[in-house]
Amino acid sequence: MLFHVTGANGLVGKEVVSALSALGEVRGTDVGDMDVTDFDAVKKDFEKSPPDVVVHLAGIKGNLPSRERPLLFFGVNTMGTLNLLEASRLAGVKHFIFFSSLTVHGPVEAEVNEDSPLNPQHPYSGSKGAGESMVSAYANGFGMRGTNLRPNFIVGPIPAPLKIEDNLVYDFIDLCKKGEPIRVAGHGQYEREWMHPKDVAKAVALAASTPGEGCQTYILRGERVTMQQFAERIVKHVGQGSVTTNPDMGGFSIISSGEKAKRELGFEAEIDLDSVIAEVWAEYQVRHG
Repeated sequence: MLFHVTGANGLVGKEVVSALSALGEVRGTDVGDMDVTDFDAVKKDFEKSPPDVVVHLAGIKGNLPSRERPLLFFGVNTMGTLNLLEASRLAGVKHFIFFSSLTVHGPVEAEVNEDSPLNPQHPYSGSKGAGESMVSAYANGFGMRGTNLRPNFIVGPIPAPLKIEDNLVYDFIDLCKKGEPIRVAGHGQYEREWMHPKDVAKAVALAASTPGEGCQTYILRGERVTMQQFAERIVKHVGQGSVTTNPDMGGFSIISSGEKAKRELGFEAEIDLDSVIAEVWAEYQVRHG
């Protein structure tokens, strides 16, 4: 079986390539190898080496950046996904696995599950929701199996010299080292769920090796803590720093149920948050001497 992984050089992509290598041959591409916004380039690539399974990780992320450049986000995340789906259809791909985001549900006060309504709040989450719809359309319209995965916050060590981007553990460690307080919204009560890239990769391998048909969506749930607990754990690992709350700062929770993934894929995250923070802190110290 031949797997094609887009975004293969990223934090999650590298772990996915490693996990899938136990199931078959893996071919990874990234922006320097194949531009997902160029349909002709994607089509030629798939014609040259038709994959059995496509795992689509390539994309751009971020709430604020997507508000600043919505056309770019929809061009890469949504049209890029459509290009890959059409090239997959033409190449006879059997299974298309798409990386979405739990942010498609928007702010919540209770656990969301796969049947909860979508309520994207910015172009990034909107582009992911649109991508999910297209995967479903291709699965239903052309008989290709589709899987949408909705992870929450993915954090892990970013080895130098790669640039640190969109990693809140690094950001909070920086504040601790600078002697500045970590400020969290509200009274620190807003909740998030955190997952290591290795656990995400395990979920991909399970989705790829579990029989199925049509289009299925799975939420990937990590360890849930309040933002104050999250910040306090980082302070504990660093050995210095402080946490303050700002009742005037708006915020919201993003929390989920992982029961469907557990029931149908046998997936549960195994790496706890303290281990994730410890890995990032160790890498931070190497990076900063």
